Amino acid sequence: MKTLLLVFLALVSATLAVEVPQPFGKANARTFPYSMIGQLLFDNGRRSYLGSGTVIRPQSVLTAAHNLYDPKFGWSTEVEFRRSNYGLNDYLGRQFGRRLFVLGGYRSSSGYYGPESVVTFAKDMGGINFRESVADGGHAGWVAKPSLLLGSNYNNLLGYGAETYSGEELLYVEPPVSFFRTLGPFLENESIYIEAGMSGGPALAQMDDDQLYVAGVVVSASGNVESGNTTGGIRALNAAAAAFIRKYLK
Repeated sequence: MKTLLLVFLALVSATLAVEVPQPFGKANARTFPYSMIGQLLFDNGRRSYLGSGTVIRPQSVLTAAHNLYDPKFGWSTEVEFRRSNYGLNDYLGRQFGRRLFVLGGYRSSSGYYGPESVVTFAKDMGGINFRESVADGGHAGWVAKPSLLLGSNYNNLLGYGAETYSGEELLYVEPPVSFFRTLGPFLENESIYIEAGMSGGPALAQMDDDQLYVAGVVVSASGNVESGNTTGGIRALNAAAAAFIRKYLK
């Protein structure tokens, strides 16, 4: 009986071992490539929201499509990007979006299946163009290679959470195990919890040159830490995402 109890407790402990987002720290957030990540503020319908994004081209930010478009209320408005935001009026740059784009098929999928369907998450990627350079011509590197998120490569997810934390500082979470494929480029991981507000932030992957590249976009979260039953989802960059970035983001 004692042995069975110890086994049960070990299983419970393993189930509750969920990595949660932690503050990244201002000094770390101001180093490359993390300095390319920013807080996204926008309105949709009659409400205001907070999300995240990454400078992926000199005048463009990559984010989740659901930050930019809602099947009920349409396109978001007053879309503002605050690069490397840390508190009130403490950011490296602040601009309002000029044009919004979402990956092909997202609008029809979100309208038919709903924005929280795995079919829709597989298309949940968008971009914002700005009139001027967002980071003095700099931008994060990116790679369209989902295998970097499915194997033993180091991965790190970042964004501006708005639950446990105020949304005014960059958070990160490191998955202890790799992602698994749910549907096409929509990948999930049951070892992490993702806060609301981190949507649109980058999933970084380390390559052979030891540098970190944007390999996906945070798009979903479910469950709660107390139960140990959580799932974090990303939309991995693949050939379709690469074509989208090259065609619409500049």
